Amino acid sequence: MKNHELDFKPLLTNVCLGIALASLIGCGGSGGSSNNKSSAAASSVAPASSTPASSMPASSSAASSSAPEWKLVWSDEFDGATIDTSKWNFEKNCWGGGNNEQQCYTDRPVNAFVADGALNIVAQREDFTGSDSPEGESPTTKTLPYTSARLRTKNIKEWTFGRFEIRAKLPFGQGTWPAIWMLPTNSPYGTWASSGEIDIMEAVNLKVVTNGSEPEAAVHGTLHFGRNWPGNVNSGADYKLPNNANPADDFHEYAVEWEEGEIRWYVDDVHFATQRDTGWYSQYMQDGTLKDAPVGAPFDRFSKYHMLLNLAVGGNWAGNVNNKGVDESVFPQKLLVDYVRVYECSASPTTGKGCATIGANAELVAGHQRPVIGQVELPGPPLFVMYDNSLASVLQFDSYNPDGKISHSQLEEAGRGNVWNVVKTGANGNAYFKIKGDPADMRNWATDSELVFDVKVNSKAEGAKLLVKIDSGWPNVSDVSVPLAADGEWKEYRITLADLLDNGNSLAGGQATLASVVNSFVVDPSAEMNVSFDNIRIEGEEADGGVTEFAPLPLFNMYNDNIAAGLQVQSYNPAGHITSSEKAEAGRGNVFNVVKTGTDGNVFFNVITNPVNLSKWGAQGKLKFDFKINSKAEGTKLLIKMDSGWPNVSDVSIPLPADGVWTEYTIGVADLIDNGNSVPCCPGIAKLNAITNIFVVEPSGAIDVSFDNVRLLVE
Repeated sequence: MKNHELDFKPLLTNVCLGIALASLIGCGGSGGSSNNKSSAAASSVAPASSTPASSMPASSSAASSSAPEWKLVWSDEFDGATIDTSKWNFEKNCWGGGNNEQQCYTDRPVNAFVADGALNIVAQREDFTGSDSPEGESPTTKTLPYTSARLRTKNIKEWTFGRFEIRAKLPFGQGTWPAIWMLPTNSPYGTWASSGEIDIMEAVNLKVVTNGSEPEAAVHGTLHFGRNWPGNVNSGADYKLPNNANPADDFHEYAVEWEEGEIRWYVDDVHFATQRDTGWYSQYMQDGTLKDAPVGAPFDRFSKYHMLLNLAVGGNWAGNVNNKGVDESVFPQKLLVDYVRVYECSASPTTGKGCATIGANAELVAGHQRPVIGQVELPGPPLFVMYDNSLASVLQFDSYNPDGKISHSQLEEAGRGNVWNVVKTGANGNAYFKIKGDPADMRNWATDSELVFDVKVNSKAEGAKLLVKIDSGWPNVSDVSVPLAADGEWKEYRITLADLLDNGNSLAGGQATLASVVNSFVVDPSAEMNVSFDNIRIEGEEADGGVTEFAPLPLFNMYNDNIAAGLQVQSYNPAGHITSSEKAEAGRGNVFNVVKTGTDGNVFFNVITNPVNLSKWGAQGKLKFDFKINSKAEGTKLLIKMDSGWPNVSDVSIPLPADGVWTEYTIGVADLIDNGNSVPCCPGIAKLNAITNIFVVEPSGAIDVSFDNVRLLVE
């Protein structure tokens, strides 16, 4: 068993500061590699601030009973024989975490147990079958090649503000992804990520050597926020231990201090990063429209967060960096957790303020600016200057930077003024010009108009390529590989919008559309590169015929004897169970008929130039249609949906009348959107400003059903 000592390390730091100032005598303290920990009797610690300006002399701060301190309010020291189920529950599923991870989470002792004073979370190679949904309630199953465990305090204990400390030893090897993090429980700001996520510590592929590099040794602290997926963003920083130490070799303490308007990250009491509410935001769906949450959301006093501890395998991050994939030979692997401790600030438990532990060298992470809700008017033909000495006012700089490998800035260059510079030091990430408001309709540009820019490669890794893209929301992206001149040489590049759009997405299936542009200029080097841009613009003529408004108020007939212009009938039919057709019916003309003979598949009216912005229908719009059940299997239900791309779907279960009876059904558009996705595996909600499939018919089982007079209207 480990020795137990009262650990007042933050208090000792303040005391040592006072002694050092008075007599220049140093003080010793326990290091990160020690295997000692305190008992739960250690109920409070004073803040360990390195800031020289203190509100009272350092020599008296420890002695004063009124000095602010972090007071212990919850802990698990893992000293018992079993996991304490009054503090933790298990997530049980084979869902893959929403990140294509390769593990099933179980509650079996082989995957999670307490031994020698530590929680052991074990990932091991074995095929396992379980529910393909986050909460494990879906009867749909999936088989994955690894098992592991995820413990959480959800619905047992949640917190708002405080200091959260976890002492842990991390696993290593290609494909390992340990995480210590927090999610909201019943957030007032919708679903992920408008509801927020706090990653206290994540690491991937520790100790892996890639192409002769130093062994992977970084840990990451990150926030996720913004809009619900795929409108989410994230920002954070990484940290490496001193003296080339590796987090997989010993125990280290990982912590965040969360106060109103600010979150700080620490490793072994080294403050390495800060984020503030000037760099985070939340915009969420309410009554079918996108709303601005208050400043400070989603990490504000109205949100309660639970803690999660898990070890994932592979997935979109660990499986796509370093040597990629999963190295089966390194498993089993363990995440060892010595203790979890939660403190509140005695100065102000309701805000967390007054106990800050500040390091002089901590990075202030810029984060992301809140985008405009609604349309912004872009400059039209013949010229849209995106960047020339400065960025156009309708655009904002942004980046996708999952592992801190990409940065961008404006640099002054002789003879040019400011140029936009992008530096990439790894494999993942891109930088882009984001349209400040909702996706923009750029169909007023003739497709023979040209995207034009000057580019200069300052340096690059051997074999590195430069992709430039126009983006309608992943994977609806079109890109081009730009021919590169010699390093240090400026070169003009031109491509027509038609050619760029026709290229589609070279990394995944998809294609951008001028009807809905999210990011007007995206720079994505394939490897390490330092590259500068200038005079970024679109030149061309007005499109012939102008742009026809899609689904104008107050009435849009999607189907009335035939399908509306701008829509097409499509289906998702993986097992051949569903068909659709038009049939003549006395007194009605043509009706739209759907027949399903099994459980899988749906039929839908697809917007040809998707996605489209239907926000104008959110306030008073209604979806109305007539339908008739011709026949159905017992227990079959009928879902009607709007779809912004799976899983961002909103649906309603329609009450079914007697067979053979035409019935009118009405639901408010806002009410339908607010329902969200009822499929247990995949939480999400449709976005009225980005609808791809405007009317989706999805029976749960065998049915023959007809539809007529399908419409949106304002009465």
